[in-house]
Amino acid sequence: MAEETQEIKEITLSEIDPRYARQIENAEKNLSKSPDYAIDICNTVLGKYPNCVEVRKILRQAQYAKYGKGSAITKFVASIKAAIFAIKAKKMIESGDALGVIAGAEQLLNSCPDNPVACKLLIDAADSLGYFGVSVTGYMAMARYAPTDENLLALANAYIKNKQPDEAMQVCETILNKNRANGEAQALARTASVMKTMNKGKWEEEGSARTKVKDAKEQLARERQTSSVNDEETLKQFVEELKVKIAEDVQNINLYRDICKYLRELRRYSEALEYVRQARKQPLGAGDTTFEKLENDLVVLELDQNIEDIKKRLEANPDDASIKAELEEARKKEHAIKLANAKEMVERYPNDFNYRYVLGSLYLEDGVLDEAIKQLQVAQRSPKVRAQSLLGLGRAFFRGGKYDLAVEQLLTAKNEAKIMNESKKEIIYELASVYEKMGKPDLAFAEYKEIYTVDASYKDVSAKVDYYYSNKK
Repeated sequence: MAEETQEIKEITLSEIDPRYARQIENAEKNLSKSPDYAIDICNTVLGKYPNCVEVRKILRQAQYAKYGKGSAITKFVASIKAAIFAIKAKKMIESGDALGVIAGAEQLLNSCPDNPVACKLLIDAADSLGYFGVSVTGYMAMARYAPTDENLLALANAYIKNKQPDEAMQVCETILNKNRANGEAQALARTASVMKTMNKGKWEEEGSARTKVKDAKEQLARERQTSSVNDEETLKQFVEELKVKIAEDVQNINLYRDICKYLRELRRYSEALEYVRQARKQPLGAGDTTFEKLENDLVVLELDQNIEDIKKRLEANPDDASIKAELEEARKKEHAIKLANAKEMVERYPNDFNYRYVLGSLYLEDGVLDEAIKQLQVAQRSPKVRAQSLLGLGRAFFRGGKYDLAVEQLLTAKNEAKIMNESKKEIIYELASVYEKMGKPDLAFAEYKEIYTVDASYKDVSAKVDYYYSNKK
């Protein structure tokens, strides 16, 4: 019985009964309004066509539409149910009832799609049947629930297994954008690249060997661009190749993204700015917020680069008053542009907490404390900038003489920072400074000592600790 099931191939929506296909189309149109209806329809159709991947993908969308963000209780209950089902699922697969496991896993996902145990059961059962497209839907759910490198690599591998090289390469690029040195992602990207080349060349069929070799070489060049690139000459070569491609295909937004990425790595910010601005003039680039944000980032990087160049000239000529004046003017200009950009971006994207943090920090530099506090209080909602926002709030309250409020913010930041890194040292040092100003030397010493025990060379903590001991004697 199990062997007969193994021969059933995965099918598309166009291959099922037209009556069912129409029901699925209607369900998909009303996904956001009636997710429960879509779930019921998809489950009904999957009962008859469990090998239709497209229906399962629509089901997953409906599950998330119904589930929303979910709650901790929902996730906990779902994990318990999945653990109980997992006990019998293995025996079901071994006895040839893998489809029963898939159906059971989907029932669990109906109530909570963020259920890694249920996803794994679905994947194992689907793999046992050779339903690699179904496996992909399970890995997609896991990567959505927890987009770790491990889950993303598993998803990329599932795409390769299902002969979807383009999708696999996209996932690998997501990983490599975070860490260009990830060897597993590089290897999978190469595998996907080779698979795409073989598919495109159709090596098993008759045709021009010369054409196939040409296609393979072109694909190899693309594959090189997805792997870790640190060689300056290679980056320059990519830039020159992209310039030619952009001239031939002016409206291709992806080409602009690539050339800006490589020019940024080469620190050729002025050129990158030219291409960003050119991209924003194209139909697809005009409304693309990523280009707008990239332009702002590149403007600041260009200013930073200019300041670094002036500093080097000043180091060679430390007594040159004109260079000193030039440096001061460049710093004022940079600050003014940063402030104007930050104000504009906060106004346009009020829910982008990173820009809130940048604006609050700039206000703090200028001593505009009330405005700094307002922006940093909003920015602290983001996990990415929460620690630095709390530190900024502590400094703002400290400078405003609100020492008790400063202590509250800095203690919160300290307690949330689990590792004694540079950021935590900075927080503790600021907290100790507040205690000193409040006339509480014992509390200040306790904070300084915490830094001193792990890094005696940090700022002047060694002198602070020595001074405390000498006064105590």
